[in-house]
Amino acid sequence: MGRHDRVGILFFLGLAVAIVVESYRLGPGSFSEPGPGLVPLGSGLILGIFALAVWVRTSTRKEEGGEVLWRRGAGTKLIYILASLVAYAGLLNFLGFLLMNFLWMGFVCWKMGKMGWKATLLTSLASTFFAYLLFEHYLSIRFPRGVWGMAMASFSAS
Repeated sequence: MGRHDRVGILFFLGLAVAIVVESYRLGPGSFSEPGPGLVPLGSGLILGIFALAVWVRTSTRKEEGGEVLWRRGAGTKLIYILASLVAYAGLLNFLGFLLMNFLWMGFVCWKMGKMGWKATLLTSLASTFFAYLLFEHYLSIRFPRGVWGMAMASFSAS
């Protein structure tokens, strides 16, 4: 494991510990009555698990010539991802959560993941369905409905 690997992993482990500590300070609550620290606690734990997994992976791997961190075209992908996230945030209220989630996942799977159209469609539909199931149904979190939800509401009211 190289020096830069250790520094990066230790940074993310420290960040994970700080997130977990602050989440406990906020009060995670329980799954039936979540507190403000529940989601950050989960995020901190996942970050810590990933950092430990990278530590194990890099420490058991023999030192090779090193990986190319910045490949040709990586900057273009980064710009696409950042632009798509800005578009997601900007269009969320207008298009609504379900449609925007479907479109964004489709873009990421097709353009970034280089998936075929069938796999892209299936992944986008499945992720949108499970996001709806989790947030709307189980957690009762209402996201923006967008123009389709407004049109459906006005149509059903008539």
